[in-house]
Amino acid sequence: MGEADVPNTGVVRFQPAPDPVCTEVYVRLEYEIPGGELGKAVAKYFGEEPHQQLDDDLRRFKQVLETGEAVRSDGAPYGKRARGEFPQRLARPMSPDELAEGEIA
Repeated sequence: MGEADVPNTGVVRFQPAPDPVCTEVYVRLEYEIPGGELGKAVAKYFGEEPHQQLDDDLRRFKQVLETGEAVRSDGAPYGKRARGEFPQRLARPMSPDELAEGEIA
């Protein structure tokens, strides 16, 4: 599906958690993928289904709030730009050399 626009609407709500230190985040997303069920299946296969993207975005958002950066694994340090098969290793922050390499790529 790539860069195709998907008509959507949504609401994000932040609410204090019962724990006085934490915050709960609620997201409601409504969307209509072109192509019906076939379009949805294709989007899901390529990792472009909106719920998959939302889960990824919320995970990165949580990492940034908690650690100050979104941690990437060695298996795919450049995210969706790296679609090949990579061996997975434990996640770690990227080194300055890796960050510079990513800016060039």
